[in-house]
Amino acid sequence: MFSQNRILAFLLLTLCTLAGDAVAQQVKLSATSLTFGSHTPGNSSAAQTITLSNDGVADLTISAIAASGGFSQSNDCATLHPGQSCTISVTYISSIVGNTKGALTINNSASTPEIVTLTGTVLPPIALAPGILSFGAIAVGTSQTKSVTITNNGSAFGIAAISTSGDYAQTNNCPATLPTGQACTVNVSFRPAANGTRAGVLAVASKDAGFANSLSGFTAALSGSGVGGPLASQVSLQPTALNFAVRTPFDLSQRTQTVKLTNTSANTSLSVQNVSISGPIYNGTAFYQIASTDCPGMLAPGAQCSIQVVQSPATNAFAPQSAAGSLMIVDSGSSSPDVIPLATRILPELQFTPATLNFPEQLVGTTSATKVVTVTNRMDLSGLSLIPLNISGDFNIVSAGTNPCGLKPAFNPGTSCTLGVTFAPSKSGSISGAVTFTMYPECDPEGVIIQHKACPNAQVINLTGTGN
Repeated sequence: MFSQNRILAFLLLTLCTLAGDAVAQQVKLSATSLTFGSHTPGNSSAAQTITLSNDGVADLTISAIAASGGFSQSNDCATLHPGQSCTISVTYISSIVGNTKGALTINNSASTPEIVTLTGTVLPPIALAPGILSFGAIAVGTSQTKSVTITNNGSAFGIAAISTSGDYAQTNNCPATLPTGQACTVNVSFRPAANGTRAGVLAVASKDAGFANSLSGFTAALSGSGVGGPLASQVSLQPTALNFAVRTPFDLSQRTQTVKLTNTSANTSLSVQNVSISGPIYNGTAFYQIASTDCPGMLAPGAQCSIQVVQSPATNAFAPQSAAGSLMIVDSGSSSPDVIPLATRILPELQFTPATLNFPEQLVGTTSATKVVTVTNRMDLSGLSLIPLNISGDFNIVSAGTNPCGLKPAFNPGTSCTLGVTFAPSKSGSISGAVTFTMYPECDPEGVIIQHKACPNAQVINLTGTGN
């Protein structure tokens, strides 16, 4: 009996000790998720705060707090005595258009890292919706009307002009200045002049105090086709569309493409009266420009002329976006005006394939199989990670794939590397995290390395998993 009592006492003491350790240090958060309102590129949200408290009976040490890309944090947390609390201030700073998910990771002496889920949205300053307005097939000589909504997500926007190209016309109810948060409607009518594909663009140019020319301009692509009209046309354009592929706002190169116009008639000259171009405007510079042309004037039967189109750097452009434009030729042919659509995708510096990683259920305390992400540099310049890659949540970076990135990758133009990620849940339930890339030239070296500031252009791979 005595021996049994001693064993029971020992077990009771052990359980009490374990229980005491479990509550000696205890983290309490005032919120486990933060949702931020929307803002436009170059701006940031109002800060939101989280209170972290030590609800245990022993000192709690906060060793590190980090926010993933798109968010910044400041705090006054260090060592908290029982009953004490500290404050973490989180700001949404991303300049990349779209929905952002992130994580605030709090490393502490009481438990595995505490994770606060972060979400926010960046909106384009001016949004045209839909961004591509398609009319389908319309009989030549008839018309159809559809609408585009212009929404101002930024500061008050002065409108200098709203215009269309090709077989398109517009009316609108837009004021001279569109207030913040307001929208107006542009009614676009399509009246095809000839058979076949008939492209165009809707362009909105800003009116800026103190400047003769517009500092910004926004576009939507217009498309449709004519049917039932004359089949003969003496104008041949090659190629029929110019696609400048993918650019980034930090790509400073110029790209040029050439269009050949041929008078296909065997006996009739073609009079080319005008060649013009329309597209977005960034920082006062037209994104698409005519570099040179010998087309205006009379073009003899069978003769050819050329138009060289140059794409300027997308400095101060927001990303991602589709930069629609049009090259329009007014001539004496039956298909006039003849329009060639111009297209470019403006995207952030890095491309992730896949863009997110979702891990299936994983037993707590075990490690998942490795998932691999291919990271590609889309710029014309070399990219360099300013600081080591940061990963949050119960996830880890491992060497994997054919060309491992390492913790501080560097990229030459068009090159790629592979990043391995594993999931090792420390608790049950849904767990979020992110890999943050802070890359030059999208991020300012002085701000990141010297001033230790978060970069609004940092890119992330969002991670999710479930502990079981």
